[in-house]
Amino acid sequence: MTTATGTVQAPRYRFVVEGALLWIQVAMGLSFIAVAPLFPLIIEDYGIDNATASLLIGGTALAFALSTIPGGLIAAKFGWWRATFFGGLLMSAMVLSPFAANFTILLTLRLMFAAGGATVMGALPSAVMSWFPLRELPVVNGTNIVGQSIGVTISVFSVAFIADLVGWRESLMVFGLVGLVGVGVFVMLARTPEVPVGAPVGTPFSLGMLGAAARHVPTLLLGVGVAGGVAAFIGLNSWLPTYYQQEWGWTLERAGQVVAIPSFFGIVGSLAGSALPVGIGLRRPLIILAGALMPIAVFGSFISESPLILFPSLALLGFVSWIHFPSVITMPMEFPGATLERATLSVATLLTIGNVSGFFSPLMVGFLRDQTGSFSLGFTICIFFPLTLVVAGLLVPETGPRGRPRRAAAAENLDEF
Repeated sequence: MTTATGTVQAPRYRFVVEGALLWIQVAMGLSFIAVAPLFPLIIEDYGIDNATASLLIGGTALAFALSTIPGGLIAAKFGWWRATFFGGLLMSAMVLSPFAANFTILLTLRLMFAAGGATVMGALPSAVMSWFPLRELPVVNGTNIVGQSIGVTISVFSVAFIADLVGWRESLMVFGLVGLVGVGVFVMLARTPEVPVGAPVGTPFSLGMLGAAARHVPTLLLGVGVAGGVAAFIGLNSWLPTYYQQEWGWTLERAGQVVAIPSFFGIVGSLAGSALPVGIGLRRPLIILAGALMPIAVFGSFISESPLILFPSLALLGFVSWIHFPSVITMPMEFPGATLERATLSVATLLTIGNVSGFFSPLMVGFLRDQTGSFSLGFTICIFFPLTLVVAGLLVPETGPRGRPRRAAAAENLDEF
């Protein structure tokens, strides 16, 4: 029998736990795309081609995708605290970057980072729902997305400068060290509540829950929608620094700083994506908006060197690439019959679908660059990927407060999800 926990008072200590979780999210953002501005240095150092170098981003995205569901399973079976601790340790693998004497070692470290990050993300829904009431979930999820955006912004803006001072391997080590310290903070401060605050006490975990999540149409729609946005953002951002350097003659440091614009405005987009759903009581509009505006932003980010076109396009790209994520992560927690375990596996499933595209898109752009001698074709294909967000936003059922009366009947059967 499922019992609600809506009467449980949310303890103030939840903000301390969120602080520890947020540190790890920032650390994840620091290392996720930090290698992209360093591609010219890595290619020269290891003597590899563009397609091979793209594996440092694409392979990371694929490993992230393949590890998210196992990470969710670990969280559902053994608890979010253990999963976050284990994932955080793996995520800190980049501290070993100075020992990456060849490309294979560096790629292995990137895959370890991805597996750890996926485990952390798989455990995050359970952690958030354990400590925070439903009304606070959009804000908390948005805060964690903001943390990732902050990490990405700092790394893209600073990694070329740090690499110039201490070397590119050591610059990656610095970001990995931030994650390792974050794990220590988590161990000292984070703990599980006696009674979950924001979710009902569900039935014991079983592998059947994973099958149910994989067959759940709204979850699949969100996954396909996220896949298009991720493909466009990663495919473009992985190669823009190299594009600006090779095609426009910019220095690597300047290219990295300009490519930090989307990451900075991703912070703004995440904040807006946290606040607006609370104000309007709906989740779908921001998903549709992101899918409609991203193609324009992608096109403007590479078509012209003119600051009047380039800078607004990069700002818009960052804003709309992140504004929908708080809603996407929150919706599985609001599906009818959602429990800690079900929400965890639902988020893991949609992130798996979404992140698979992050493997193919940078590889595609790098391969087409090697074959055609230009980035234009690969970037042009990226323009159309985000339209999947429009389709998903139009088809997925609304879960926000203003949409709940329309799904009241479905809520009567908690086993439907």
